[in-house]
Amino acid sequence: MAIHFKYTSHFDESRFRIEQHLYDSVLDIEKDIGLAIRSVDQFAKAIDRLLDTLEQMYQTPNPKDSIGEKSFPIREGRYRIFFKVTVMANNDFDITLLDVDDNKQSNLDRFPSHGMISFDDEG
Repeated sequence: MAIHFKYTSHFDESRFRIEQHLYDSVLDIEKDIGLAIRSVDQFAKAIDRLLDTLEQMYQTPNPKDSIGEKSFPIREGRYRIFFKVTVMANNDFDITLLDVDDNKQSNLDRFPSHGMISFDDEG
């Protein structure tokens, strides 16, 4: 039994955007190219550790493993990786990485003001 990892173009594009944002924002704030590169490297290593974790999780096939899309948080929940598991006839697994989401950025997109709604009783 073997586990094969695949990456969708959407995953690759999302990953690139996140890595570019990490690099640009750290460089802009810290003015240190080494820190900017290290932040991107830490993100990449977190994805690699997730792949190792998934490989350990899917050592024994289970029919329920291939039902639906799954997700897993990385970097203390800041990012979420979405994936789909396919169990092959020979009990090999294909794990396809579908998307990576920056939860912080998504929340800013959904709630740009992050403000509380208040009501004036005198109105």
